[in-house]
Amino acid sequence: MKKIDPVIWKETGFIALVSFILSVLMQSIFLIISHWVVGAWDYTVILGNLLGYLFAVGNFFLMCLTVQKALTKDEKDAANFVRLSQMGRMLLLFLVALAAYFIPVFNIIAVVIPFLFPRIAIMFRPLASMIKQRRNKNE
Repeated sequence: MKKIDPVIWKETGFIALVSFILSVLMQSIFLIISHWVVGAWDYTVILGNLLGYLFAVGNFFLMCLTVQKALTKDEKDAANFVRLSQMGRMLLLFLVALAAYFIPVFNIIAVVIPFLFPRIAIMFRPLASMIKQRRNKNE
């Protein structure tokens, strides 16, 4: 197997960090809501959040590996490879959500919401890079 590019580790670490922060925020919101809705927060929310977080970050990591491998292929094969990988990863997330729905130890909402966290982290990535550049410039 080809060595994993250090950029993949760096970007996955960023996604994991932002997703963790958003997961803590989500837990806080569930706790606040539990004051008005009985049973809104319990251990199933924590387990669901953990499951969703792990698969969301894992999905991002697999996407990065797919892109790295696709760069070694010609254009047509790379497009097919990326498309097949995307379908497989989306199917995996669907199956995780479906399993969480039927296994009562997971809160389905707490499983599905973390699937969106990497997208949010990607939106804020340019802002984080700009802040880091300004901090380095001032030093």
